[in-house]
Amino acid sequence: MGLGKTVQASVALALLLGRQSEINRALIIAPASLTMNWMDELSVWAPSVAVRHVQGSVDDRKAFYLLPVPVLVCSYEQIRSDSLEYIPSDSFDLVVLDEAQRIKNRNSATSLACRILPRKRAWALSATPLENDEEDIASILSFLDPSIKQYISRTHLSKKLESRMLRRRKSEVRAELPPVILQDIRLDLPVSQREEYEKLWETRNRLIGTDASTSGTSTALLGLITRLKVICNFSREAGISSKLDALNGIIEEAGSSARILVFSQFVETLRWISDRITLPFDLLIGEMSDGQRRTAMDRFRNGSTPRLLLVSLRAGGVGLNLGEATHVVVFDRWWNPAVEIQAIYRAHRFDRDEPLHVIRFLVASSIEERIATILDRKEGLFDEIIESVETTAHRFTKSELMQILDITPKDVLSFPQKE
Repeated sequence: MGLGKTVQASVALALLLGRQSEINRALIIAPASLTMNWMDELSVWAPSVAVRHVQGSVDDRKAFYLLPVPVLVCSYEQIRSDSLEYIPSDSFDLVVLDEAQRIKNRNSATSLACRILPRKRAWALSATPLENDEEDIASILSFLDPSIKQYISRTHLSKKLESRMLRRRKSEVRAELPPVILQDIRLDLPVSQREEYEKLWETRNRLIGTDASTSGTSTALLGLITRLKVICNFSREAGISSKLDALNGIIEEAGSSARILVFSQFVETLRWISDRITLPFDLLIGEMSDGQRRTAMDRFRNGSTPRLLLVSLRAGGVGLNLGEATHVVVFDRWWNPAVEIQAIYRAHRFDRDEPLHVIRFLVASSIEERIATILDRKEGLFDEIIESVETTAHRFTKSELMQILDITPKDVLSFPQKE
């Protein structure tokens, strides 16, 4: 993260379109929240290239695909709708996927739409190409090389990557970049919050159901875990939170010049925090428009300090540059550490002069500790295939969800029927 994938792609694109004249048209596909960021970066790093942002109705988008514009920027959602019917077979010499892990599920409509796009060249940009397992990489490789039709062995996968992957590490590119200072803070729940947590924990048998073999059981398990995680963040009944108390302590110690990013996977948590802090702040969540997101980020970068930006992990975990942050607080741990790492490194950019302080909260004797334990045991896959960063991501199986809840298969089968 933060090593200039967008810059590299923009400059390379300008070279291919310009004096080398190797391509005539290119399509850049990015998450909807990042399309305007691509327009901005291209204007800086490829100013000679004519670029248009695909938007509007179906007819408007069809016109964009037909016009002789050298570079088009569009979203994955648009391609999912337009790829098969509205894009002519000879449209693009190059297709670029930003945040290419979006096509990690080979069977998804988005992945299929990207793979059937006509193209002579293909680039896939990602800081976390492996989020769950080897099939993530295989799916991205099948976009780059259509001859890869199905899952291939781990050894073959690594060999395929060797000839197709250009990788940059911070240690190689800029060794003097200030360090990330990571601090894990274990917290106890105050009495009222603990009582609310234990009340839900003790009723988990009744909430699960009877059939451990059905997919519905996994849904129930995950739903219960999510509810327990939210209680670890704050108590609705008592209106208290040990994590908020810890956050207030960090704010006090950070000083008058602090710009603090606070990440949570739960929008309701961010809204709850926003009602209880006195510092100037902005929200950055998925339901916001591009204009609202830009305004929030601009206020965080340039507004008076101290200041907070409360960010949804899904909305702000990829593609944003928030190097002005002095601190990052991970209010609750994400299921997928790769997403968490992406979020943290939104603030660890080349223009930093000071270390980045990252604080992660973890509630002791809770569901959070159980999840962290399983994730720790699953490290290594990214290292083996990509040769990696700090950790790997993992998709929880049903048995692991049951382990998190301290439930055995026998327990599930013996639960009473729901009323």
